[in-house]
Amino acid sequence: MKKILAAALVLLVSCRRTESTHPVRRDIVDAVFASGDIETKDGYKVTANADGYLLTAYVTEGDTVGSGRLLFRIDGRTQLTQVANAGDNYRFARVNNEPGSPQLEQLTFQIVQAEEKYKVDSTNFRRYERLLPTQAVAKVDYDNALLAMQNSATSLQVLRKNKADLEHNLSLGVDNARAQLRIQELANDYFLVPAAHPGVVLTVNKRAGELVRKGDVLATLAAGKIYAKLYIAEDDIQRVRPGQAVLIALNTDKDKVYNATLTKIYPSFDDSNQAFIAEAMFTGTVPPELKDGTQLQSNIIINERKSALVIPTVYLEPGNKVSLGGKDSVVQTGIRNLDYTEVLGGLSEKDDITLPNRK
Repeated sequence: MKKILAAALVLLVSCRRTESTHPVRRDIVDAVFASGDIETKDGYKVTANADGYLLTAYVTEGDTVGSGRLLFRIDGRTQLTQVANAGDNYRFARVNNEPGSPQLEQLTFQIVQAEEKYKVDSTNFRRYERLLPTQAVAKVDYDNALLAMQNSATSLQVLRKNKADLEHNLSLGVDNARAQLRIQELANDYFLVPAAHPGVVLTVNKRAGELVRKGDVLATLAAGKIYAKLYIAEDDIQRVRPGQAVLIALNTDKDKVYNATLTKIYPSFDDSNQAFIAEAMFTGTVPPELKDGTQLQSNIIINERKSALVIPTVYLEPGNKVSLGGKDSVVQTGIRNLDYTEVLGGLSEKDDITLPNRK
């Protein structure tokens, strides 16, 4: 975008025509050029969480959406059947767990019968127990009465334990059925695809009627702050640092320059772009209609000096020499770019220098 230093080119052309010049005072900038594009900090891709045919796409490119807004609906009729079945199982489990359920009623009736039998056997045993010392009953009859009472007690104990186990299992069945219903309801939600964050829809990749697989990208959303993604050449990467000022011109409006600050430099070389990647955040206002992906050109300011003494770089020979009065004279230089070189010593504004005789 070297329009940021465009005025230098005009002066440079005039200098070449005259064959000679003298140092002048002007602002000079040392900058690294980088192309790039506009991106959003929290942009994200919306993916499908289930397989099926896309029933409805509720958004199109350019729509602004809020967090939680429904973006897509995938055909989930099979899953709705699973939800209905899980609901039936849950209701059945609750009915079985109620106090008057058939299973519990049957055990309760058996326990009542066992309690009555135990009472009869206990009464009969106590009668035999009183009569045994008087020899009114035989010892074998006493033993049979004792055994009958003990068997009744054991049967009653077993039935009571069975009822407790049944109540526990029925309660556990309710919990499991409730959990399965919740799982199926959550799985049903996978067929509804909402926006995770507020943003603007950049692309819609699937249309109604198309088959969708789990993991397919349905749309791309732009969200968060706008920033410039810059691509810096290998030769220049060692010169840039976070915090440096950046001047940006958009390809859609090359006549306007926007201010930004370099905020991040990625640590590794990007093979796909054959460049190092950096991020720059805008420090001023940017057009509200600025589109994600807009191409740009930028200058990263490495150094700058106000009212510096400069000469056209084309007049500088190897070894920092200039042609002064027909002789080579060494000068001390500072900032240098393609157009101008800062002179720190060895020349004054009154000195005339000529173009080197390059063969």
